[in-house]
Amino acid sequence: MTNWPDEWAPLSKEVSIKLSKLKMIIFDVDGVFTDGTILRDELGNEQRRFSVLDGHGVSRLRDLGILVGVVSREPSEITKSRMEKLKMDEIHVGSKDKSVTVREILLRRNLDQSVVAFMGDDIPDLAAFSQVGIKLAPANAQPQIRKKADWISKSKGGNGAVRETCEVIIHSIESGRQGD
Repeated sequence: MTNWPDEWAPLSKEVSIKLSKLKMIIFDVDGVFTDGTILRDELGNEQRRFSVLDGHGVSRLRDLGILVGVVSREPSEITKSRMEKLKMDEIHVGSKDKSVTVREILLRRNLDQSVVAFMGDDIPDLAAFSQVGIKLAPANAQPQIRKKADWISKSKGGNGAVRETCEVIIHSIESGRQGD
């Protein structure tokens, strides 16, 4: 591919073609949008760290008409609030079974799994992988996830993986339009 930054993980032509037809991407949150760390104070209040750079990547995808969502097992109000601020099309926190949640999203939105991607980092995300056509993972994903992924970012979760993924999708869509 032309003009491919060194900061992005290489992408096969096959995966680039799939991404060029993408209609929706769904992300896990902890380990993807965050580094998986949850801070708790003595009163039990939680804190999580999110990157505005990832948020800008999500905004760029939405500007291209790509639906963006999150499915997380953790029932976090912090996550819900952040994703609402990002104007996510689908926000599902506290999902007990990610495959069921993803399947319901696709049915409700009348989307074929071939035009939907999921980015996850840990064993529970394998269930969501079974419902989509494009499987993505951050660099620090568990080995079982990396083995199933179609593409693995150079960046780790919470440290640019979402933004890198968004930019790779945008590049694939633009390349597809230009016939690269």
